[in-house]
Amino acid sequence: MSSRIHYIIPKVAIGLGLLGVVLGGVGYIMYMQPYDLAEGADVFAVVEGRWAWTTVDSGCANEWHRIAFTPDRTVMTIAASKPYEAADGKLDSLAVYDILSHTQASIRGAIRGETRLTDAGDPVVWDLVLKGPNHYVWHRTDWFRGASTVEIERCP
Repeated sequence: MSSRIHYIIPKVAIGLGLLGVVLGGVGYIMYMQPYDLAEGADVFAVVEGRWAWTTVDSGCANEWHRIAFTPDRTVMTIAASKPYEAADGKLDSLAVYDILSHTQASIRGAIRGETRLTDAGDPVVWDLVLKGPNHYVWHRTDWFRGASTVEIERCP
């Protein structure tokens, strides 16, 4: 009987390992699947509003930020409900982005006064990437494809 168990255990382990790889691959593909708004929808109108990081316990109650755009859609402002430490170490509550481009699911912007640099020595550029109508993430253009911050959710 014990020889039979020793024969079965490796086969079960291999089967479970392959199942894990398949499920992991499917999960990765689903996560990487881009979200696109309906044809004719305005990505700027969807992104405008009040948002909060999902990692902050108080969320929308205390630590939120409001995203707005100029009428010509060339500038995005993000106003935080509480001051935060900016990349230069100073406290701030307003970030201003010059919009470089956009798609049906993302908005690319460069922060005015950005001090962080890519490995190539260029100022960091950010993509706001919609994951759904009520969730987005940030992606630096010098990060590998799919790398992002944690999700940020729309406040009710």
